[in-house]
Amino acid sequence: MKEKEELAKLLSVMSYKFVVAYGKILDSDLSGSQVYILQILEAEGAKKSSELAERLEISLPAVTNLTNKLVAKSYIERIVPEHDRRVTMLHLTPQGSDVLTVVNEKYATLTDALWTGFSDDEYAQLLSLYKKMVANLDQYKDSHKE
Repeated sequence: MKEKEELAKLLSVMSYKFVVAYGKILDSDLSGSQVYILQILEAEGAKKSSELAERLEISLPAVTNLTNKLVAKSYIERIVPEHDRRVTMLHLTPQGSDVLTVVNEKYATLTDALWTGFSDDEYAQLLSLYKKMVANLDQYKDSHKE
C-alpha cells in the first residue's frame, strides 16, 4: 500500500510541475483548453460548439467564452454553411494553425525533457503503462457519470 501512496504523491507532483511548465510555454493569452480546441479543429476540421463542449467535457457557455477569445485573436473563425444557415461551424484559420505549430514545437521540447535518460525499453514500458492509465480513467469516468 505504501508504494501506491508514494506513486499517488509523485503523480500529483508530476502533474503540477507539468501543468506549470506547460503554462509557461503557452502564449500568455492562450489557455490549455483553447490549445485543445485548436488541436481538435486542426485534426478533425470544422466543428460545432456543441461538439467541442462534448469533447472538452465543459458547458456550451464555457466553449462560447473560449471560442470568442480565439475568434477575437483571429485563430478561428465562425462559418455558416450555405446548406444549413441554422448551424455555425468553427474553423481553424492560417494564423491559428501557425500559433498551434509554435505551441506544439515548445510542447515537444518540454516532453523531450521528460524522456531524457529513458532507454527504449523503459520508453516502451512507460507508453504501455500510460495507455493503461488512460483506459482506467476512461472507465472510471464512464462508471461515475452524473
